[in-house]
Amino acid sequence: MTLIADGNTTVEHNLPLGVVYEDVLQFFSQSRTGYTPTLVVTYGGPAGDPYWRAHTEVWKHPLLQRHQPAAILNASNARREIAPEGDYKDDDSAREAAKLARRGVPVAIGAHGQEPGIAAHWELWSFARGGMTPVEALRAGTIEAARSLGYDADIGSLEPGKLADLVVLDADPTQDIRNSDKVSKVMIGGRLLDAATLNEELTGSRKRPAYWWEGADGAPGYTGPAGGGAGVHADQDDG
Repeated sequence: MTLIADGNTTVEHNLPLGVVYEDVLQFFSQSRTGYTPTLVVTYGGPAGDPYWRAHTEVWKHPLLQRHQPAAILNASNARREIAPEGDYKDDDSAREAAKLARRGVPVAIGAHGQEPGIAAHWELWSFARGGMTPVEALRAGTIEAARSLGYDADIGSLEPGKLADLVVLDADPTQDIRNSDKVSKVMIGGRLLDAATLNEELTGSRKRPAYWWEGADGAPGYTGPAGGGAGVHADQDDG
């Protein structure tokens, strides 16, 4: 509460409360402070990160398979722990964040450096688990996130004059928020890239260089030391 009273831009991580009552709702909503509950690492019990690792086959995700070494992706995700459904707290935190969002507080996704390439989507999905509509969850990942940081004049929505940074999806996330990771194309600064290869299309012809674990031609190469663990051999450390 002191962070809000002092006028900080955002409060990062969730308020460690099971229920946010009217006094906090009024106080928070009359401030200009945004809220980033960071559902993947929710306080109070198992969070969004362990929930989505347990309930989805992360290591089989087609885009993650293209952009992460198999040894690292598999080691982090294939052997999963699961808790009773009611033990997870990301949906509880999301439910309370939705109360603030509906009173005008800029509520934004976090991601916290969890699983690269998918954790931001887990945030969207957890907001929906907590009761946000798909559109409300998408706002938390786009315009509300931009607004909370003061960037909404340049990014966060598709409008004339804003930066041409966007994603193109193969399915409609307003019908099912889990479609948010069905990414087909990515545009960065007006450059259109294929999501699977990161090669430029239409706007240019630049090709993505091979990753360190790929061969020179982009074919799968090094996948980890014997036994399937992740790592880099000594002769590959010099670049």
